[in-house]
Amino acid sequence: MKNVRYLDQPMPLARQVADALREKIQEPGSDPQSVLVLTPTAGAARRIEQVLLENGAEPPRFARPMQALLPDLPGLASRSEREAAWAAVLQSSGVGLLKPLFDQNFPESTHQRLKAADILCSLCDQLAEAGQSLADIPCTHPAFDDSARWRALERLYQLYLDKLAGWKLDDPNEARLAQIKQPDPAVQHLVIAGIPDLPLAVERLAKQLLQRGASVEILIWQPPGTDGPFDDWGRPDPSAWTDRPIPVDPDQIQIAAESGDEAKRASEIALRESPENNSAIVLADPKLANAFKTELWIRRAKAYDPEGDSLLQTGAAVIAIEWEAFRKSHDLRTLRRLLELPAFAGCMQPENPLTQSEALAACDYLLAGAISATLEQGQAAAAVPLPQDAPGKARQARARARRLLATVRSRLQLSSLELLRQVSTKNPAEENEATRRVLELGETLAQSPAFHKWPDGFAPVFGRALRLERLQRPAAPGEVVLNGWLEAPWLESPALALCGLVEGRLPGSIDGHPFLPDSVRASLGLPDNAARLARDAYLLDCLLRSRPASQVSCSFSKFDAEGNPNRPSRLLLRCNSGELPRRVLQVTAQTATARIRPRRRTQWRWQLPGASLPVLEKISPTQFKDYLACPFRFCLKHVLRLDAFTPAAREMDAAAFGTLLHKALESFGKAAIERGEAMLGMTADEIRTLVLPAYEEAAGEHFGPSPAPAVQVQMANARTRLVAFARVQAEAFADGWQIIDAERKLPADADDALRIGPLPLSGVIDRIDRHAGSGALRVMDYKTFSTAAEPAAKHLGAASAGWLPEAEIRLTGSNRESAKAWIDLQLPLYRRILEHWHGKSPATAYFVLPSDPYETAIRDFHQLDDGANPHAYPAALQCAEAVARNIANGVFWPPRPFRGSWDDPCAPLFVNGTPEDSIHPGTIEQLKGTPC
Repeated sequence: MKNVRYLDQPMPLARQVADALREKIQEPGSDPQSVLVLTPTAGAARRIEQVLLENGAEPPRFARPMQALLPDLPGLASRSEREAAWAAVLQSSGVGLLKPLFDQNFPESTHQRLKAADILCSLCDQLAEAGQSLADIPCTHPAFDDSARWRALERLYQLYLDKLAGWKLDDPNEARLAQIKQPDPAVQHLVIAGIPDLPLAVERLAKQLLQRGASVEILIWQPPGTDGPFDDWGRPDPSAWTDRPIPVDPDQIQIAAESGDEAKRASEIALRESPENNSAIVLADPKLANAFKTELWIRRAKAYDPEGDSLLQTGAAVIAIEWEAFRKSHDLRTLRRLLELPAFAGCMQPENPLTQSEALAACDYLLAGAISATLEQGQAAAAVPLPQDAPGKARQARARARRLLATVRSRLQLSSLELLRQVSTKNPAEENEATRRVLELGETLAQSPAFHKWPDGFAPVFGRALRLERLQRPAAPGEVVLNGWLEAPWLESPALALCGLVEGRLPGSIDGHPFLPDSVRASLGLPDNAARLARDAYLLDCLLRSRPASQVSCSFSKFDAEGNPNRPSRLLLRCNSGELPRRVLQVTAQTATARIRPRRRTQWRWQLPGASLPVLEKISPTQFKDYLACPFRFCLKHVLRLDAFTPAAREMDAAAFGTLLHKALESFGKAAIERGEAMLGMTADEIRTLVLPAYEEAAGEHFGPSPAPAVQVQMANARTRLVAFARVQAEAFADGWQIIDAERKLPADADDALRIGPLPLSGVIDRIDRHAGSGALRVMDYKTFSTAAEPAAKHLGAASAGWLPEAEIRLTGSNRESAKAWIDLQLPLYRRILEHWHGKSPATAYFVLPSDPYETAIRDFHQLDDGANPHAYPAALQCAEAVARNIANGVFWPPRPFRGSWDDPCAPLFVNGTPEDSIHPGTIEQLKGTPC
């Protein structure tokens, strides 16, 4: 017997269904377990069951529609096994079968075959909802003739079933079709509770039950004011709901500029109107979930996603996927991602452990220091002995790198599952469930006959399987539930915030399947876009009629979380023609965001960690440039020792490139000093035979015998620069300039220390020359700029760049004066150092080694000569003394605009706008110090 019952009482839908069920399960002699109740969602079943238990009734059995068709049988293939079977069939099939499906783009790799297998599994799942398989599809359709594809699919499907049978597995959709023909005999009463899009397969099951003598009852939600029509199984008629007005009051429509604003308003409703169960939020667009989770976290509330958390985002899943990737590629960047997980780092070397920070530092040294991309490159670099005079920190970093790499290599024979078993003994309690699930899933796949002869093992499918799994748990008290659209009719909260009402989500679009275009879905018994529109229009109509208008809000945001524009749902425009113009203007009006990006909430401001700053006890000539650029960033870098680090380095940065060239030139300079005047007649070829081997030795010590490809290119570029250096150096020798010092150090703690203002000066001078004829001195600094540059251009900037009064200077040139500002003081301070050492003033110059070897040259700093600008050198020393006094007095304010070529590493400190809005007032006072 079949019965249709309309639920039109002014009470929550779950209670109406529970009342209808009580009548059936409390009949004399009835068995609740003989009643099967189908609900659209698991949440609906839980709410109905809760109401029944509250009223002392024993609950019946519950299931979702397609779940009810799946018998509890052993040997049903999992989704991963089904994809593996399809992939195996695609790999072994000939061109004749594959060409109708793929034309010439045949899937060749495992990844491509699994991707195609996913589409074919989805096709079979959707056909099963219509009670059909690929063997049942007609080969032609009035709209188009696609018979060749369907015939190929039918033959491939039989091969797929044969493949599963060979593994002693059954296809779950074939099991569903068999269940329709032979329903579970324990089901005597079938109740279809509020399912507006009942699959055709379930309808066929219900008809089989009716033929067998069971009863079928269809419960249709119809709040007062909602009138059908519906078909015999509770589906709203698409023709009736295509243009039907929906009772949305203009005041109910809330328009936000962005998803964060929408989350803010809806969260206020949920936390204010429904504090007990926090069930008022409904997300028609699942992409809003992250914005809501963030907003609730700001409000000290926790969001609950009924769909569960992705297993892929857990540490155990990351270890499982990344470890297999590392075993295959030996990529050190993959290793670093693993080392960021405490559980992985902790299991690397239990007998002689490196701490996680030590392991990360060792990996960073290999990536950014040795520029090693792979395990093998890292081992080769770490194995090279450092020279005896190498700094202790370099020795320590290399020793840690060797320990890390040896430990990692000893673990390479472990599969991801074996490694996870070790990790599981060290995991914190909250990670145990995730680790258990990952291990369980991996072991199931590893034991499956589908993967015994799989060419790549089960690892590729393991990663896909992890992406589909979710960790589900019951909601904790006080958590705010983020309900999906189909959960909305079953919520009991007095107020509803219907969010994400945008086109493509409400109504939901089901276009885009390569084998099931919208034009053929209805003829195959599948819901099409017209049916989905009718379903969602019907549900929205019911939701609006089930509560007072003041208790239901309908919101959407103009832009999504990625900044892409949204279109409001067409259902919000379902009003009478007279109201339509005003409604269109309402939903398209410009909306200001309540949030200011990228401003941070100003109650947090950056603050110095201590009551006082560390004292800088010395200063080098190169540090003056940093202070003149920005005293605040100088403090971060040189006083607080903060610096940027890029573990993703794939080539030498400018500092590392210059350091290696300097080592080669230092070696050459010392050889020149030993030979004395004999060097003056040396040719360019003879110079190359000294400088190039020195460079090769320095590069080999740093990068090992097998540098990364990008580093090899840079090394070739360095050799080109050194060849050009030999040419220019031969000319300098021919002119009578003799090298008398190379890499000479000025100690700050010497008895006769040179002081600039209150601070002792320390540094290393690249090179000092003396003219064999005149005895004149020249101090030079090697520069590896990408293009040639004059010393004046690097030392003197526009007057607008001079924020420090002492940096201002007027220079004479071309019969006129120009206003400038000191932006670097390196060469003037080098001149001061030589005066300290030799008692007389030297010439100053750059030895420029640019990318273009034809631009290599010695560039004199003519503007510093006393004859050309007698005030330049005293002005530079005056500026240096002012900088030193400021540093000694702790003056590191104000911050200056960043003028670098790359992104400002300090930008996150200034997201509130001005420095005064971004930095704590107490810290500002500290940074102002004692002005001199």
